[in-house]
Amino acid sequence: MVRRYEEPVEVRVEAPAPTAEGALALRPRPRAFVWRGRILVVRTVLDDWSERRSWWRDLGDLGERPERHVWRVEAGSAAGTGVYDLASDAADGCSDPWVLLRAQD
Repeated sequence: MVRRYEEPVEVRVEAPAPTAEGALALRPRPRAFVWRGRILVVRTVLDDWSERRSWWRDLGDLGERPERHVWRVEAGSAAGTGVYDLASDAADGCSDPWVLLRAQD
């Protein structure tokens, strides 16, 4: 079951690593996040993509970034693991707040 949240989360990212071509990756990957007082450690990055933001909901909030980058990760704590979609509006993935979009049981 997939649940939608749109809740702010604190995300810890790893430093940008060189790509196969030798350039630095544009977006650092999330390595852990704090959600509802629990620290969840990212075990695997399953996918990442860019998606358009819901302009009808975020009309006054879009600014210059109508798209956001989403990371689908498998993460967990001692209580268990799950699949989570984390999003960042920042071009660098570091400066703007992150949002937990969805969680899958």
